[in-house]
Amino acid sequence: MTSKRTPFQQIKQTIQDQKILPAHLISLLPKRWKRVGKVGILNLNPELLPWKREIGEKYLEFLPELKTVAHKVGITTTTTRQPDNEVLAGEPNTVTLHKELGCKFWIDALNLTFSNGNHAERQRMIKNCQEPEQIIDMFACVGNLSLPIAVHNPTVKIIGIEINPDAFMFLEKNIQENQVKEQYQAVLGDNRKLTPKDWANRVLMGYFTIDNVQFKIALASLRQERGGIIHAHGLSSSRKPTDWRPQIQTVIEESFPHLTIKTSNTRTIKTVAPGINHYVNDLEIQTTTSNN
Repeated sequence: MTSKRTPFQQIKQTIQDQKILPAHLISLLPKRWKRVGKVGILNLNPELLPWKREIGEKYLEFLPELKTVAHKVGITTTTTRQPDNEVLAGEPNTVTLHKELGCKFWIDALNLTFSNGNHAERQRMIKNCQEPEQIIDMFACVGNLSLPIAVHNPTVKIIGIEINPDAFMFLEKNIQENQVKEQYQAVLGDNRKLTPKDWANRVLMGYFTIDNVQFKIALASLRQERGGIIHAHGLSSSRKPTDWRPQIQTVIEESFPHLTIKTSNTRTIKTVAPGINHYVNDLEIQTTTSNN
């Protein structure tokens, strides 16, 4: 009995049969794609770009769960973290509802970042934050990392800060959609100006280009008599994982002599490019007088 062909196998066969691509390029078709709600995002090999529209139409044809197919043009580099994507086929409106881990995320998948590769990290944060903690998310976006914590842990209090007005609009909508308004306070603006001091047990820093000013703000936001945990994200070579300790240690020595780094652990979250990984440092900060 012949097994049923996968959607990709059908896409590949159709493109080959209809001679949409030169035969030697068929093998370059992406076998995987990012899905955010009803939007699929391909990462096309540059050699395929002259046929990008035709390719997008075929992926959309065989993936009925999608309303739009786009492709990744470049990397996300701006402060407001707007990805560089382009619609290839389907509806031009890329606002969609993405469901994950019992949460509902409204998002414009073309213009805002939401990484499926961070699923395991979101799960880990849910498990790690089970006590009545006070948490600051310094780069909240639409609630990517912090919203699941609130949904699964009703005792936590979260302040999520977001500088991008479009992302902030969806963050407020998602707080309402997931019925966590009593737990989650959304703040629009620059975290270097708006992060509260002496409040948090835990700080999320889900941004790849963190500066020393933001590390100083994060340290100041921790409960100064107890310390807490900072989760600092970053990109680096797979041979040399991200290690924010030297920078944080410098900031501690300059401004927080009563604090010290108790432990530091680095975790790989995902591969973002050949030889480049997304890491997170879990840094436990305590007071120098603590016996813990």
